[in-house]
Amino acid sequence: METPLLHIEIEATNYCNTRCLHCPREALTRPLGKMDWDTYQTIMDKVMEYTPNFCVVFSGFGEPLLNPYIYDFVKYVSQKGRTSIITNAAALTPTNVQRLSEAGLAQLTVSFNGTEKTLYELMMGGLEFERAQKHLESAVALTNGTQTVISANVSVTEQTKDHLLTIKNDLERAGIEQIYFSKCHNRGGTLQGDNICTTPIPLLEGHHCQIFTDIMFVTWTGQVLPCYHDMTGMNVIGDLRVEPIEAILCRKKEIAAASKVFSICHGCNDLYQFAHTQTPDGRPLSDWVFDLYTDRETRISEEVVALSKWLFAMYMQEGSSDRFFEALTRHIECQNQEIEALNTKIQTLQLKDKALMAVRENRIGRSAAGVRKICSSLFSKKGSE
Repeated sequence: METPLLHIEIEATNYCNTRCLHCPREALTRPLGKMDWDTYQTIMDKVMEYTPNFCVVFSGFGEPLLNPYIYDFVKYVSQKGRTSIITNAAALTPTNVQRLSEAGLAQLTVSFNGTEKTLYELMMGGLEFERAQKHLESAVALTNGTQTVISANVSVTEQTKDHLLTIKNDLERAGIEQIYFSKCHNRGGTLQGDNICTTPIPLLEGHHCQIFTDIMFVTWTGQVLPCYHDMTGMNVIGDLRVEPIEAILCRKKEIAAASKVFSICHGCNDLYQFAHTQTPDGRPLSDWVFDLYTDRETRISEEVVALSKWLFAMYMQEGSSDRFFEALTRHIECQNQEIEALNTKIQTLQLKDKALMAVRENRIGRSAAGVRKICSSLFSKKGSE
């Protein structure tokens, strides 16, 4: 039996070199700093001793490339677990890309919210569009043929939602094959107002959060928080510098089993609370978000779960309920066509089976007749002797 994956999110630093429109950094009251080598080594030694099946994402509430140890962080574990970094690309120079790839980085995800100057610089807090674009293109070229995969994440806000198809096409032309569309959320209730994010609050029966159950978020100090939305650090679950990882994981399981709700959970509308829940037609959440704001056909089934209701609420909010039901009709028709095709295939196979049985019976009959003839000949010869 395979050991369950342990997903660790490391906050290499909570310093950042930008002020993204959809990021309420003013609400961050935890101390600012960068993870030092001793803290990181202590944490990862515990992880590697606990399980051989783990992945590490360097993200959190800051720009990972601002920590000068980041290349050593990646190299220390890349031969034993999967490593990933989420970056705004401002510091993604060719030299830094080369160093990350040589350290064994598996995935480099670039937050890229716009493929024209005005929108990009509005969303990314004034980062220079031309510089970021150049960095992205060079990163794709430098990692071609290596183990490092370049992907892009697009935050879907009121500002970007009408540009998703253009953004997707431009990123694909730049050589990005993996593109994720993340519905903007209120960061644990700290992003206020609806001029940026209008995602409805989920319709939940009881507390449900796969972010908490799937990911262990570790701050730059080594403390474990419910998730990186905890900007005050008031909900400490444990400290990996001084505690066994088993004790903290056990504590998280007890919290999840008790359906405990932290203060940051009230009103949180992060869609990835349902990160691994089955969508109505089985596609990734990112595809649903993309289809909501584009003209592509949306495939929807009649399965009704909490996630489906939440997705439908977003379609309703955007005035797209007609598209939802039209797509549902198309999906049912498609399913009926598939059923008819399967029935036809079954009938064809049944006819073939009958034909084969007839051939088999015919051959057996002829073989039996031949055996009788041979036996008759032998016995007649024996009798004549």
